[in-house]
Amino acid sequence: MKKLLGTGAFILACLVGILPAKGGTEIDVIDVPTARMLDKNEYSLNFRFYQAGGLLMVGQAGLTEDLTIGASYGGEGVIGTGKFKGNPEPTFSIKYKLAEEGEKTSFSLAVGYSGQGYGRYYGEGDRVDTDLGEGVVKDNCSFYQTNSLGFFLTVSKELKGFYLHGGINHSLEDDPRKSSISAFLAADVQLTPKIMVKLEYNDIFHGQIKYSELFENIHSDQLYRKSGGEFNLGFRWQYTPEFSLEFDLRDLTQCYPSSSNRIFRISYCGKF
Repeated sequence: MKKLLGTGAFILACLVGILPAKGGTEIDVIDVPTARMLDKNEYSLNFRFYQAGGLLMVGQAGLTEDLTIGASYGGEGVIGTGKFKGNPEPTFSIKYKLAEEGEKTSFSLAVGYSGQGYGRYYGEGDRVDTDLGEGVVKDNCSFYQTNSLGFFLTVSKELKGFYLHGGINHSLEDDPRKSSISAFLAADVQLTPKIMVKLEYNDIFHGQIKYSELFENIHSDQLYRKSGGEFNLGFRWQYTPEFSLEFDLRDLTQCYPSSSNRIFRISYCGKF
């Protein structure tokens, strides 16, 4: 019965996807940025539902054709019966376009900063349930399960209907095994006027983390996080020109054992 329902939902989505629609500017993939910008006086609102009853709210606005700013805040336990645990503080983002793909350059280029990470937040002294029991996060450790980008440089290129993206970044979080400079790769393709598929590989150079390196009361050398990046897959449905729904599968490489999770996003864009 579950397989039948799943097949029916997929066919329905494909049938709906043939209807024409023109959506707002898609300036991010799933977790990583592209070199695309919001238009001047364009804004977007994004509501991201994730594991442990989490909700992250993100707002972005195009101040000029070359400058986009944003702010975000969220936490776990917003949905469901668990205790609410907010992120430590609101974060902001800014992105500036250096070059536009066209006659003068063969790619788009942008620089920026984003302080928003994703998933569970590890703060000094936090108590976290693990496979080895409750762990207390060590001092000088405060980071998101997926690090915020921090400062980044991103490049985008259209290639026969595909959009390719890549870049480097330096996160400011106190992750015990983050690399000083990391990298990300991504691609998205508009399968139909309403359906977009996204792929990304983020935090490529991250090192492995042992339980003993993260928790002060757990001394096991067992891995809490594997080395390497996180592979994410997403499907976006443009319901109306202003309103879209998205379903994402995150950490399919299971950098954190058994941590691959499903995310649902609601986005709205408009003009001011």
